Amino acid sequence: MEILSERFLDSCRKDEGITLRGEGMTRIETFVDAAFAFAFTLLVISIDSIPSSTPELLHLSLDIPAFIASASTIGIIWYAHSRWSRAFGLQDPVTAMLSIVLVIFVLIFVYPIKLMFRITFAYFSDGYFNYGLDSFEQLDISILIIYFSLGFLFLSIIYILLYINTLKFAGQLRLNDYEKVYCQRVVSRWLVVCATAAISCLMAAYMLDHLPWAIYIYATIPMSLSLVEYLYRSRGQASRVRETRNQEA
Repeated sequence: MEILSERFLDSCRKDEGITLRGEGMTRIETFVDAAFAFAFTLLVISIDSIPSSTPELLHLSLDIPAFIASASTIGIIWYAHSRWSRAFGLQDPVTAMLSIVLVIFVLIFVYPIKLMFRITFAYFSDGYFNYGLDSFEQLDISILIIYFSLGFLFLSIIYILLYINTLKFAGQLRLNDYEKVYCQRVVSRWLVVCATAAISCLMAAYMLDHLPWAIYIYATIPMSLSLVEYLYRSRGQASRVRETRNQEA
């Protein structure tokens, strides 16, 4: 990859200290966007049937929270890739391979994500939002949580590798100190998600009598991410100040 020119970087828009090198749609980003759109379609068609009466409509409405939560999760995963692509715009073979693997995992885990949120809302509501789970035994729920957690773990690893690969091109991309810290911060954030998924997987495998806790552990992610942001905030601000001084000099 050739080193980006100063003229090109000057023409790029800036967003919170990040130079948006990939605002133009790349072929990789177009492919990923199309795959995520298909994933949303799969969520929609996962609805069992069109209700033919008011009671059936009300029963189907019990699945709305799980649908919203699963669609939001897929949307967050898409946005994470979109944000990375806009910031760096890499199209090297490693990026292409990781993006394809990401798409494969998302399409595989569309239905497990939906089932996982059905179980989650059933637990939280004390069985009120129990939609389509009557045949699920304790062991079935344990296997589903493990399946979901492993998928979330591997998705996290893909994003970690994307940003590690970006740092390998720091010279060619002309990343400043703040952008390098930003990449490290995002890697740390996904490591938190990865570790949480691993803990959930172990809890589901060895704590069959306390399965809800294997789900509730995901509620700790916002607090863990806030801690990561706190630890990196001062470092990122220092890097931004140093970069400003360098530009003024």
